Amino acid sequence: MSQYQSFFISASGNSSQCDEINHFLRSHVVIRTVENIINSGSNCGIQILVEYKDVQQPGEKNGRQKIDWRASLATDEQRELFDRLKEFRAKLSKEKHLVGAYMVCKDEHLASIVQNPDITLEEIKSLPHSNNIMLKDFAEELFSEYQKILNEKKSAEAQNATDKESQNEADSIPF
Repeated sequence: MSQYQSFFISASGNSSQCDEINHFLRSHVVIRTVENIINSGSNCGIQILVEYKDVQQPGEKNGRQKIDWRASLATDEQRELFDRLKEFRAKLSKEKHLVGAYMVCKDEHLASIVQNPDITLEEIKSLPHSNNIMLKDFAEELFSEYQKILNEKKSAEAQNATDKESQNEADSIPF
């Protein structure tokens, strides 16, 4: 049975509207789309109607389609952060002798963390669908590791900027 979802993307280019539809398209089986241009004063943009189907596929549980949270991330930088946090989660799980990494948190939580670079410890503890897992117990360790990764990234970017500046100065010295 087909289902429908409607999206509106304003002409001003609101990136959150684009992110919303991109996330939706990555996580559903799309049958077809219908686009209409809206030109009504301040409501200029495009309205998109998506016809989609939830089809049970291998890897689904309880009739729910498994979502590839890594693929749902918008940038390569977010995917890199996701991968690093996933590695940390596996290491933490092994150290704590847990059944699996999902016991620390779900991929959904890692994706939520990397999509919000200014996330706080309290926000991590209150992420949706964290009731039945130990996310609250491991939130401090996840938050600390995330901050460490971000600081490493900032240091590397600062070093690259310094190296580039030094190279530019060296290039401008006449011989």
